[in-house]
Amino acid sequence: MASPQVASSQGTDYSPTRVHVWRVLSMLAALVAVVVGLLLIVTSAA
Repeated sequence: MASPQVASSQGTDYSPTRVHVWRVLSMLAALVAVVVGLLLIVTSAA
């Protein structure tokens, strides 16, 4: 059983900080997508 860090070239890809940053970025991207979607709906309905 090899750990994921062994297959990684840097060994920092699975650090908690990296995972937290990607989680925050994905949440921000989802929020932006929702806002843009709402704006498109409002502008198309107006």
